[in-house]
Amino acid sequence: MLSRRAKLLYWMSRYLERSNFTSRLLITTSELQLDLALEDEISWKPLLTVMELNKDYLKLNKKYSERKIIDYFIKDKKNLSSLVNSLFYSKENSLVVRDILPEQSMLKLNELLITFNKSITKKNSKKNNLKLLYKIIQGSQNFMYSTDLEMQRNIDYQFLRLGRFLERTDMMIRILQSQVLRSKQHKKGYEYLTLEWINILKSISAFQAYRQYSQQDISISDIINFFLKTNTFPRSINWNLNQIERATYRISKKNNLIKNVKEIKKDMNKYKIKTDNLDNFLLFLEKTLKKLNTLNNQIHKNYFS
Repeated sequence: MLSRRAKLLYWMSRYLERSNFTSRLLITTSELQLDLALEDEISWKPLLTVMELNKDYLKLNKKYSERKIIDYFIKDKKNLSSLVNSLFYSKENSLVVRDILPEQSMLKLNELLITFNKSITKKNSKKNNLKLLYKIIQGSQNFMYSTDLEMQRNIDYQFLRLGRFLERTDMMIRILQSQVLRSKQHKKGYEYLTLEWINILKSISAFQAYRQYSQQDISISDIINFFLKTNTFPRSINWNLNQIERATYRISKKNNLIKNVKEIKKDMNKYKIKTDNLDNFLLFLEKTLKKLNTLNNQIHKNYFS
């Protein structure tokens, strides 16, 4: 029973965090396209690529279209990473473990689902889609705030945290990948590239924190190092790896997960970004994603089998 409950909490948390960051990816991609007047393929293909959905999308659609890609990510049930699926599975998992979750958390999740289901029946417009995406970000955060305030710090809570921070780390890497791929495609000047990276900062509410972190002129290498290495900002990769390590330690002080998380952190802190060699950076991010997937498999083997 414990392993089943832990698995449900872990995946409920992952699905909710995925809905939050998928919404952020869609918003920032839409805004970048508007700011830089990019073609649909240059703007949106990188997003499909980093989410490993390019082939599946092209089976359903002949060309890259902003409207069709947003629909694909919001309400297409054939897309396993769509918002409709992420929210549905988070809700299904929560119903099984509702006796563990705070009452307010369940209310917040219900409100989010009601808002989503109402919104997708409205006229399909860019304005309505953006409104919905911001509501998903706020709704998923409200749920997490509620669990942080009201749940006991027991093993159930640690699995909730483990899922949340592993998913957040995964999605942050995909955000970085999408931006690098986009910048390689359009080949605009450094000024445009800097504007893109500033937009990424704003999409995860990190611009102010970055300015406090770096007192120098804004630079792409500084922004990337901020995303990778700072241990004081809750959406940086290093900070989230620290939270994964703490959660695994509190679940069990003796396990191979802690060692593997430490190795990922060590690689992250050693990595030196070279903005003139973004292919190397993409390779590093891809390797890190594979290590996170291995970590996920180990979690399943250790606790959910």
